[in-house]
Amino acid sequence: MASIDSKYVNFSEDHELNSCLRHAGLRQTADNRKKLQSLGSETKQRLDKKRLSHDDLYGAIDMCKSDFE
Repeated sequence: MASIDSKYVNFSEDHELNSCLRHAGLRQTADNRKKLQSLGSETKQRLDKKRLSHDDLYGAIDMCKSDFE
């Protein structure tokens, strides 16, 4: 059985950030990972959450996809 933690994005793991970028059809670059980390922080504040689910992050990416490479 998968851990409940797998529901949430771990912003300190490059492989997980790459997976999110790949899912969104974006390039897996260091710059995009940094942008994704910033987007994650902004989205946590906007949604008033301590942790983001993958769906939360994918929704945020969709709103600002043009900001990525």
